[in-house]
Amino acid sequence: MQSFAGLSFGMLLILLVGLGQFELVNARADVVHNCPYAVWCAIVVGYQPDDPTPQPTRPAVTWVNQPAGALLTSYFLDYPPDTGVAMMCTRDPSATTPLVTQLEYAWEQDEGQTYFDVSNVAGAPFVNEGFRMDVDDPEDPTLALRSCHGASCAPGDTTCNDVYEKSNDDFQGMRTCSDSVNINLTLCSG
Repeated sequence: MQSFAGLSFGMLLILLVGLGQFELVNARADVVHNCPYAVWCAIVVGYQPDDPTPQPTRPAVTWVNQPAGALLTSYFLDYPPDTGVAMMCTRDPSATTPLVTQLEYAWEQDEGQTYFDVSNVAGAPFVNEGFRMDVDDPEDPTLALRSCHGASCAPGDTTCNDVYEKSNDDFQGMRTCSDSVNINLTLCSG
């Protein structure tokens, strides 16, 4: 098998363009916060349904103090297709069960789509300050696809219709865009 280790970035980019993967190289999800208090975030990668790794041996969540204004970025190509990724944020990572708001996504390369949502199922630690999720889809720049849109919850909105509040809120929480989409979640957007 041929190794790509000796290729420069430019040569790799040309190869990816030739393979039709250029847009996917840039596809990513970002979380940023404007909160007046400490926020801790983690990127947690799911396991595919047929993964034999026993639950107790899977890695624990590693929380990182996320400075206000700093981006937490997850590039789609960092993980295998069909793998769920959760970008979780909390105000108190030391709690027995931390309350989290999370941006969840899975890109389906074979379908050319990305499924994503914002979830408050495990708590709503940023409900008093609100949040906004914006999407930029190079394959659908006008966001004409009905399921490809952002979300917003005003400060204090405890029953926000744009997020998962319970695990089966698909009708209001789930979004679908191309596998080239860029997703940006801003916590404490006020």
